[in-house]
Amino acid sequence: MKKLLLAVFNLCLVVGIAKAQVSIEIHQHETTYNMQTDLADEYSEVVAHAVIENTSAQAIKVRWQLEVPTTDCVSDWRYAVCDKNNCYSFGTVSNINPGSNPNVTVDLAPGDSSIIDLHIRPTLVAGCCSPTIRFSEITSLSNPIDLGSAGYEVCISQLSSTNEPGSGLNIEVYPNPTTGQFNITDNPLVKEIAVYNTMGQKMCQYPHANGKAHDISHVANGLYFVNLLDENGQPLKTVRMTKEGNR
Repeated sequence: MKKLLLAVFNLCLVVGIAKAQVSIEIHQHETTYNMQTDLADEYSEVVAHAVIENTSAQAIKVRWQLEVPTTDCVSDWRYAVCDKNNCYSFGTVSNINPGSNPNVTVDLAPGDSSIIDLHIRPTLVAGCCSPTIRFSEITSLSNPIDLGSAGYEVCISQLSSTNEPGSGLNIEVYPNPTTGQFNITDNPLVKEIAVYNTMGQKMCQYPHANGKAHDISHVANGLYFVNLLDENGQPLKTVRMTKEGNR
């Protein structure tokens, strides 16, 4: 009996040590996001970025779970998570759902990492929310190990409004698409130009004068929003522009 109890004790001790050795580091690019996007486009999205890294000396199987507060959040917003395996559909709250799909753990060898990107689709509605992604090690589903969480404070606002002063001005960006440099039709009200990507992140900002060209050859190909600002930094108009080229 004493040998049996000692064996059980040693087994529990080994399990306890193994649990203590399981850990990840959560690298969040930001925790607070004040983003702008085109709320007139029901498919526009913003993204909060993070990476998880296995800092253990053993391989682990990670489950993530998305939690969205039922209060103080815009009810119309939709959420989706991308990890190194998949970009899951909007409404999927975990990569592991016992008894249903999906069921794909994020498998990380020692030192391995995975993106954990949270996509938010505001569906035409501005507002704020504080979602959280929680992580656990689930070699045993019945005995998961808490690995921590990534919490965000996200506010989304309209990139521009058709009701803003000057929004009816006949100002165009050319050439559009552009391979690098662009200009706008002459207008004395425009004093600055800010370029945003579709996630609402500012890529660059330049002072402007009639006839002055602006260079975006350093940004990736894709869709951008050119925000035209007056002398007080207030938006006059926002124009869509496509960047094409070899980059």
